Amino acid sequence: MNTRFVTFILLSFLALTCVQAKVVTYTADDTTIFPNPERGFIDQLESRISKSSPYVIKGNESYFEQSGERASQRLVLVLYYLDNFKSKTTLPDEVLNAFDEDMKVLRQNGFKCILRYAYTNSNSNDTGVDAPLSTVKSHIDQLKSHWQQNADVIYCLQAGFVGAWGEWYYTKNFGNMEGGMNADRIELVKTLLDALPKDRYIQMRTPAHKIGFVGDEKPLTASQAFSGSDRARLAHHNDAVLCSYGYDMGTYEIKRNGEYTEDTTTLKPYIAQETLYVPIGGESCITDSKEAAKSATFANTTKEFSRLHWTFCKAGYSRTVTDKWRAEGTYDELDRKMGYRYQLVTATLPETAAAGGKANIMLKIRNTGYAPLYNERYAYIVFKSGSRTYSVKLQADPRRWLPNGVESTVNEQITLPADMPEGTYDMYLHLPDAYSSIAADSRYSIRFANKDVWVESTGMNNLNAQVVISSDVVVPPVAAVVLPAVLDKQNVTAYSDDMTWYESDYFDFGPEDGENLNRFADWTVELKYQGNYIVSEVMKSVPNGDGVLGHKWKLQLLNQGGDVISEYLTADSWDEGALSYDDKWDLNEVATGTYTLRVMNDMEWGQPKLKSLSLQYDGDISAALGQLKPLNTDAPMFDLLGRPVSGNYHGIVIQDGHKYVLK
Repeated sequence: MNTRFVTFILLSFLALTCVQAKVVTYTADDTTIFPNPERGFIDQLESRISKSSPYVIKGNESYFEQSGERASQRLVLVLYYLDNFKSKTTLPDEVLNAFDEDMKVLRQNGFKCILRYAYTNSNSNDTGVDAPLSTVKSHIDQLKSHWQQNADVIYCLQAGFVGAWGEWYYTKNFGNMEGGMNADRIELVKTLLDALPKDRYIQMRTPAHKIGFVGDEKPLTASQAFSGSDRARLAHHNDAVLCSYGYDMGTYEIKRNGEYTEDTTTLKPYIAQETLYVPIGGESCITDSKEAAKSATFANTTKEFSRLHWTFCKAGYSRTVTDKWRAEGTYDELDRKMGYRYQLVTATLPETAAAGGKANIMLKIRNTGYAPLYNERYAYIVFKSGSRTYSVKLQADPRRWLPNGVESTVNEQITLPADMPEGTYDMYLHLPDAYSSIAADSRYSIRFANKDVWVESTGMNNLNAQVVISSDVVVPPVAAVVLPAVLDKQNVTAYSDDMTWYESDYFDFGPEDGENLNRFADWTVELKYQGNYIVSEVMKSVPNGDGVLGHKWKLQLLNQGGDVISEYLTADSWDEGALSYDDKWDLNEVATGTYTLRVMNDMEWGQPKLKSLSLQYDGDISAALGQLKPLNTDAPMFDLLGRPVSGNYHGIVIQDGHKYVLK
């Protein structure tokens, strides 16, 4: 065997990625106002339709001219008044076909609608003359297929149909004084849930309406979100936001033990939790300038919108409020932050890859908006070279990128298309609409708030990086974190879909219901030294509703086949901060190599938030080096880009999963 002087070097995950990949840093754009789908200020189109005049949108195409205050809009509230049919169980074909034509106009103009129906706009004598349940159900049955055919341009449906303006009050037929639900209201919601596609939300006028339907006051949790269940599909709208009278005009009224009460103390936190997973929006009904000056200040507004995660708000009503925001110069800031506003922070991207091979992608994304994204949408890494374009879907769910400045990390290994020809490719991040009917329309793609990334013609965000695709490149696997090491958000490999973040950099293993033990975080680790390891952590433990503060970790070492090779359970802990465990993790019998280290909470009702986990080798590192194999320069070796090198090479090389420095 040829021998040369070699020095072994341990490289951390971060150092390795810096050598193998390019790190791109992006400049945030915190000033530009631009349209993005499914968010922002909105206006309203409405009409009292009839057989001879069945349209609400068609004929109003000038509304969609992108100028003035509508320059940043992509949503419109569309309200169909069915006054002419409240005593008729059958809607004429002209009305049904006109709905399809209206939706076509939306599609042609790059808009989606918040959809609502009502039978009256009168609250005369405190009772709006609406239609009975049987008529409403018959109309919904006829509208059902039309809603489903046009779901691509329906952002959400407001429950509507009941009372004046479809706001579930001033109603003749559905129990006018019902602060929550009765049998007819529950039946109506069931009918709507069945009629609307399962990937679309139904907004309720007050939290008491949803609570009355689902039967409890437990807010939606991360594990329940986006499941298609009735609970996960019922959202909220508030058409009296910031109104000091009656706690938003009765929005927070609820009936408990036979008594009606205004309760913002529990219902606002309820809404705040719910709207991490279901949308909220609406309007302010304040028309008195003195009340607007007191209640609709920018400080009050942004506090309310950020806390409750507002996605859309009427620009045209009330003008008393919105003109006040314009006059004081805060309207633009609200416009920028309404809904989501994604920014690229950094991207760690491959410089060389192989067709059909693997590539490691790490994106850091900040959401500076008030709200997350709600309707399903996928993220793609797109590779373009001339006329050739290839897309690879990421596993990340953009709906989980939390708002109000939270930074999320996408850390994945993707497989490149096998048919990519050799060449240099520009890389893009693309978030098109999930519906194929509008996915190619750039107006429905998400634009990131960064300088020099948006490509309007394609609806893609330029990552400002290139990758060379070569057929003879051997792409190394995901770089492992060499134990002993500190495992944290920066070097995590994967985590469960329902994982959320606490104070941006703590893994939240404890959802508010406290009963979910399925959340996990994975790290790819390399075990170089057999022996005992000391486990320590930095964490917070937040009490649940019963005041329980505690946690217990389950650590598992999994091989490439997913089998558990070794498991370690910590003792129960009731403390937080920097903690260390007396019992050591015995890895004396585990072969050296690369594994997945999985961390899970093992205490029911605990609320642990993990910032970092440390595994410290309890032995002599220098003695353990004797376990390493010497370099064989006659055997295959590769540089850090995966290219074969010879024994005359100078620098860092990889052989059999180990790293060496050749001098």
